Amino acid sequence: MNPKSLTQQIKTVSIWKRGDKRAPHKPLLLLLALARVARGEQRLTPFEVLYSELEDLLINFGPQRKSYHPEYPFWRLQNDGNFWEIPEREKAIAARGTRVRKGDVPKNVLVEVKANAGFCLEAHQVLQQNQGLLFQIATYLLEEQFPPSMHEDIFAAIGMPRAYKRLGDLINNDFRSTMLRIYERRCCVCGFDGKLGNATVGLEAAHVKWRKAEGPDAPENGLLLCNFHHKMFDRGVMGITLGHQITVSQHLHGGERVKELILQFSGKRYHPPQNGFPRIAEEYIKWHSEEVFRFPARHF
Repeated sequence: MNPKSLTQQIKTVSIWKRGDKRAPHKPLLLLLALARVARGEQRLTPFEVLYSELEDLLINFGPQRKSYHPEYPFWRLQNDGNFWEIPEREKAIAARGTRVRKGDVPKNVLVEVKANAGFCLEAHQVLQQNQGLLFQIATYLLEEQFPPSMHEDIFAAIGMPRAYKRLGDLINNDFRSTMLRIYERRCCVCGFDGKLGNATVGLEAAHVKWRKAEGPDAPENGLLLCNFHHKMFDRGVMGITLGHQITVSQHLHGGERVKELILQFSGKRYHPPQNGFPRIAEEYIKWHSEEVFRFPARHF
């Protein structure tokens, strides 16, 4: 297996889709595996370890769901090429019997057979010998699934070595310029309007429906936010209602600074764009509410 073949296989991994709902299960599992290679750990990892770590990532960075099923990507990555290996595959299939539909193996069976998984030996060696390729693949997975405001947090969560450097920011400069102009160069949550000399600093154009989910670079899908509130918005700590009020997740907790920086804005309207420009479209608010915001919301 050569670097080009491995890269192509990972880039063409099948990801479950239903409309524009997010399903980052396989990309997050691959990121966990890549981080293990980067740290020089053993090639194969027990199912129970990967299950626990992937579940935490899905809870923290994936869309809110009633259940997460990390066993599915653990097993199904075998079908996306020849780079993912489960040595106990045949044992698990035999133990599965007719208890579930063909193609799936439940959690209890994977535990029972003490399943392990990871990159196959050839793929593992390619990644070990080419750290640049490893980080390039990891960056691709991040940029395909998550906005730039979340990249550092995800890399910290998976334990990726700090040698990683972000290779690019996908924010369209024209979109940012438009957001700066129509929101009058201030955060539409807290009003921050910092400048360094004549240059605006600390303000970012935020997509309500992420570009990764085909959200457009358009005023009706954009907010101007300071760095901090952009990250809180993309992590689902904050959201907006159809009535254009700021909403905050009940899962957020902390001391006086949390009240000062976030909770005080709950129930307030965000600063609107200049007259003549649209507010956020209902379809994009609904997407963010369903796929990003951490329900339930605090009462105003």
